[in-house]
Amino acid sequence: MKHLLLLLVVWALPLSPGRAQSSRANCKPVASGFCQGLGYTSTPHPTGAPGFILRQIAQIVETSCSPKVATLMCRVAVPECGHEESSQMKPCRALCEKVKSDCEPVLRVKRLSWPTRIRCDALPASRCVQGQDTSAPPPPPPPPPPTALCEPITVPLCRDLPYTDTVLPNVMGHTTQREAGMALQTYGPLIQVECSAQLKPFLCSVFTPKCVSGTPVPPCRGLCEQARAGCESLMNKFGFQWPETLRCEAFTSESCENAHDFGFTQPSAASCQTITVPLCRDLPYTETVLPNVLGHATQEEVATAAFQFASLVRLGCSTHLKPFVCSVYTPECVSGTPRTPCRTVCEHAQSDCQSLMSKFGFRWPDSLKCDAFTTESCEHYGVGSGGGICEPITIPMCQGLSYNQTMSPNLLGHASQREAVAKMSFFNAMVQTMCTVDIRLFVCAVYVPPCLVGEVQRPCRSFCERARRGCGAFMASFDVSWPAELQCDSFPVDKCVSEDSRPDMLNTEGLLAKLIAGGYSVRGNTLSLKTARLLLTLMDADKTGDLNVVEVFKLEHHVAVLRREYVESYEGRNPPSVTKTQMKKALSLREFHVDEESFRVLWDENRSAGGIDYDEFVAVLTKLQILRERFQAHRLSLPCDCHVASFSFEQFMKSAII
Repeated sequence: MKHLLLLLVVWALPLSPGRAQSSRANCKPVASGFCQGLGYTSTPHPTGAPGFILRQIAQIVETSCSPKVATLMCRVAVPECGHEESSQMKPCRALCEKVKSDCEPVLRVKRLSWPTRIRCDALPASRCVQGQDTSAPPPPPPPPPPTALCEPITVPLCRDLPYTDTVLPNVMGHTTQREAGMALQTYGPLIQVECSAQLKPFLCSVFTPKCVSGTPVPPCRGLCEQARAGCESLMNKFGFQWPETLRCEAFTSESCENAHDFGFTQPSAASCQTITVPLCRDLPYTETVLPNVLGHATQEEVATAAFQFASLVRLGCSTHLKPFVCSVYTPECVSGTPRTPCRTVCEHAQSDCQSLMSKFGFRWPDSLKCDAFTTESCEHYGVGSGGGICEPITIPMCQGLSYNQTMSPNLLGHASQREAVAKMSFFNAMVQTMCTVDIRLFVCAVYVPPCLVGEVQRPCRSFCERARRGCGAFMASFDVSWPAELQCDSFPVDKCVSEDSRPDMLNTEGLLAKLIAGGYSVRGNTLSLKTARLLLTLMDADKTGDLNVVEVFKLEHHVAVLRREYVESYEGRNPPSVTKTQMKKALSLREFHVDEESFRVLWDENRSAGGIDYDEFVAVLTKLQILRERFQAHRLSLPCDCHVASFSFEQFMKSAII
């Protein structure tokens, strides 16, 4: 408590003379990573000129919507040091107009807006910066500064670090260790209460950076994020915010390879652990590693913190919400290292869910601000170079195909899968009747087109023509024309998805892999190879030992019905399973009339602890369906309206079961 009181007292004190002197300095180093390498290194506004929000500027620069977007945005929002009226340091009007023309379409797609304070007509037409060169001869360069020299650290808080030498000025603009030390004292109480083991190493890397051959090692962004995650909640309790001058997004990950000097180490491969958090248990990956970027050390902590998003995920405000939230709370473990969340996925999730959250009085959490993340790992999450992002297919008719990712808007301009599925209802009857399977594949390729790393794959013209031939006669019999929006001459002839990319014939192992990839599992429990063999036997009409596309489609429908029944009616039990009474009811509904003796044998052979699990449930009903179809196939066809068999179906089942 004494430390916390000290925190309040020290934080409330006015700036020290050294810090005040620092704030009066005209020029400070350009700290923003997205403004590096543009021909100048100092600015009077390292956190952004008045009226500009660096977070917004960074988002625009990172779209790479124009080759010179960084030059324009940075020279306006983080201007070069010098006389404010000098046009030679301002971007040219022509440059501004070119960048604006390039970027406006991209910004609309990314749901970003052009900064209102950047007006091209207010910029100079000559003697200005066009790219990184000026249209007039530049002023003579200033004399080179004297070579910086490493000096022993004298700041008390930083004298017990693994390194002993520093170099100034630091990124805060302090030119002496006395000045840096007085500013660092402000954070003394936070360091003393040990809200984060990374706070002191991070602050020292900012105020007294390590000196290597006269050059300061820049602070590590990961170190900053861990320090902030551990201390920000404590600061907020007392009404304080994480300082704007220490925003983690202002730093990079380039120096993080040296972060072990500060006690910042990545976990070992042995720390990978199976995900147990309910919200994140059915992801494409199954292992995570902790602590996460928010500082949660156990999955119990994670489950409690992530629960706030469960309702939003169930409401389906965004297909990107769950993947993003889980990438933060239960990051994928890759060789013992957590895969970093993607800023673009965060932006899509926040944009999609913002209106729904506002309707109920909630706001996007500060701990998940999108500008705190980078775009380094975005390709892994299906984000393309143009900012497009793949999303899981949610339309039942198009699940379980040779691809499982799509992107909105689709080829017909529908903004979401919810809008697309309403327009697809016209094709449902055709898919399930006399049309060839090509109609399903083609329609899905248009309404939920395949997405690969943020790029949509268009179906070929030949694919369209094959689908139309296979369904045209059937449609004509009902006086229905082929839809105008699906005219085949509107599709390309090359660099497209052809009918040849349909699923191949599947054997038992391939069928099981397809079912697993298609999500036909319950709580991560997949069907067994034994059950897959039964399913193949049921659908293998031509007895070839493998399934063609039509047979696979029918099989997927069969499994989907059984899975839905199991999830809706039986999964809620603990452990999830089917009771004896429920199993009898399921058999009765399907008109499988099994006597008590046969049922007892059936039950004893297939039950496990608590009842019959998902895999056995599918296996039992599939086996009985096979028996029924074989019995019906061998009935005698007589001229009278009757069927004769040597014994009843019930007797046949009893013989097969017992």
